[in-house]
Amino acid sequence: MAETPTTPTDALAQTLDDILLPLGGHTALAAQCFTGEKAAVRLRADEVFPAASLAKLPIAIELMRRIDLGQFAREERFDTSDEPRAGGGGVLDYLDPATTLTLDDLCTLMLIVSDNTAANFLLGLLGMGEINETMSRLKLTHTHLARRFMDMEARASHRDNVTTAGEMLTLLTLVRGGAFPGGRRIAAMLASQQLFDELVDQLPSTAQLAHKSGSLDDTYSDAGSLSGPGGACAYVILTTEQGNIPAARAAICSAVRALWDAWCAE
Repeated sequence: MAETPTTPTDALAQTLDDILLPLGGHTALAAQCFTGEKAAVRLRADEVFPAASLAKLPIAIELMRRIDLGQFAREERFDTSDEPRAGGGGVLDYLDPATTLTLDDLCTLMLIVSDNTAANFLLGLLGMGEINETMSRLKLTHTHLARRFMDMEARASHRDNVTTAGEMLTLLTLVRGGAFPGGRRIAAMLASQQLFDELVDQLPSTAQLAHKSGSLDDTYSDAGSLSGPGGACAYVILTTEQGNIPAARAAICSAVRALWDAWCAE
């Protein structure tokens, strides 16, 4: 017989696990409340998962760090015509290749419409090794980039971008707390997210959500910050080895709604 949860946080953790476990495959969650007793929930939060497009958050953080160092300027324009069009969604593939975009434009496209071509351009500009080094300096030893976006041959050969729910939550918490140069700009971009509309539809109009989703053929994940009249929190929900992606998306919506009800609602 299952033990009865003894605290509201225990009960919330049980509710969240009851949402995720029926999906099968692998699931994980890490969530932190920023108000009251600052409760936290961790479900398999140290397990390593494919990062999918959540790997774009470390790229954005590294870009803002290098801008702060004076190596680049947010308004600096770049010609991306030599960057192979990656496909898989986004906007840049459909623009005139001669269009020049600022670094701020490219980062915005990467985060709010998950533009893979913009992400690959920034990855090449900044250097994969430098991004990984920044993650290492933050002690995020399981958040690591190993391939370009839409490089399925690399993924098939077991070279993938990876993270954990716990480490991605650390990044979101640092962004929210202003620990990174350009953190407010990154947060504003995440608040302008154009994908995963059903998650927004799951929440009341008083909710303020800033988030990034990521997907592969068998993977769907979402990470974000959520606030309302009763409080604020950050969360990361990862799923992989999923046979039913719509079910995974629906489960993430239900889990985020449960976090809202527990920590953010009035």
